[in-house]
Amino acid sequence: MKNKKIFIIISLVALLVVAGIVIGNRNSLLSSARSNSGPTTTTSVRFVNSTITADGSVTAQNQATLNFQTSGKLTYLPFKEGDKVAQGQTIAQLDTYQLQRELTTSLNNYKIARDNFDQTQENANTGVLQGSQKYSLQVLNKGGFEASDVVGNIVKRVLEQNQSTLDNSVINVELANYALQLSKLTSPLDGIITHEDVVVPGINITTGTTFTIADPDSMVFRANVPTENIYYISDGSVVTLAIDGIKNKINGTVVKIYPSKVVLADGQAVYQVDIESDDLKKQAKLDESGRAIISTNSKNVALVPAWTVLAGKYIWVNNNGIPELRQVTIGKTHGNEIEITDGLSTHDKIITDPKYISSLKYQLL
Repeated sequence: MKNKKIFIIISLVALLVVAGIVIGNRNSLLSSARSNSGPTTTTSVRFVNSTITADGSVTAQNQATLNFQTSGKLTYLPFKEGDKVAQGQTIAQLDTYQLQRELTTSLNNYKIARDNFDQTQENANTGVLQGSQKYSLQVLNKGGFEASDVVGNIVKRVLEQNQSTLDNSVINVELANYALQLSKLTSPLDGIITHEDVVVPGINITTGTTFTIADPDSMVFRANVPTENIYYISDGSVVTLAIDGIKNKINGTVVKIYPSKVVLADGQAVYQVDIESDDLKKQAKLDESGRAIISTNSKNVALVPAWTVLAGKYIWVNNNGIPELRQVTIGKTHGNEIEITDGLSTHDKIITDPKYISSLKYQLL
C-alpha cells in the first residue's frame, strides 16, 4: 500500500513537469513569434475606398477643331468666339483669287482637250485618221507598200493618247476645284465657337491656325481618373461635382469611360471619364475646372499582393503574433494585386515574408 502511494506521487510530479515543459515551450514560441513579426514580415490590408476623387473640367462631347490644309490670306471671318453657328455655315475663308484663276485655266484646258478628243474620234469613225496615217507611211516609205497592221496600231495609239490627255484635263479641273473648296471652313455641327486663333481678317495664316466649335447641349464634366482606380468605376456610378465658381455641389452620373489612357501635361497617365448632369448644363460653362467625387462599385474589397494568395483561396495572416492560414474569397486581379472580397478585415495583417512562416514551422517541430 505504501509503495502504491509513492508511485502515485511520483506520477503526479512527472505529469506536472511535462505540463510545465509544454507550457514553457508554448510561451517561448509565442514570444519568438511576436519578436519575429514586425514591419518587415507583415503588411496591413488595404481596402478600396468608397469614393474616388478626380480633377477635371467641363467640356462638350460633341466638338470639333478645324484648320485649313494650306496657308494663305484670311479674307472672311464672320463669327467671333461665343457666337452660335449652324451646321454647314462658313466660319472662315482664305483669299481665292489665284485658285479661281487656276480653276478657270483648268477648265479651258479641258475644253481644248475635249475638242481634240471629239475630233480625233470623228476622224477615226469616218476613216480620215486611217487615211492620213497611211499616206504618211507611204511618203516616208518610198516603196509605197500597204501596211494595214501598222496603220491600225498607229490609230490605236493616237486614240489612247487623246483619251489620256482628256483624262488628265479632267483631273486638273477636279484638283483646282478641290483646292477652292479647301479655302473655306464650314461648321460640321450646330454649336458655339469656343476658340479662334485669329480675331480679324486680312492677315496671313498657316495650317496651324485653329477654330473650335462645341455643342453646349452635349456638355459633360470630364474627370481624369488615376489608372489604379479605374477598375472601381462603371457606367451609372453616382458622382458629386464641385465646380469652381458654382457655390452648390452638383449631382451627376458616369455616362462614358474612355478605353485608352491619356498622358496629362504633368506626365500623369489617367483614364478619362465623362459625367453628365442636367444641373451641370444649366449652371456650368465650358472649360470650367472642378473636382469629381465618384462612388466606387466595390464595397468591402481588399487589395493584397497577388503572390500572397495560396491555391487561390488561402492567405497567411498574423493573429496576435501567431500565423494563421485564413481562407478568403478572391475577385479580379489587377497587375500585381488581387481583390479579396471576403475573409479579411481592416485590422488584419498579411504575412509577407515566407521565411517567417518557415522558421515557425521548424520551431513547432
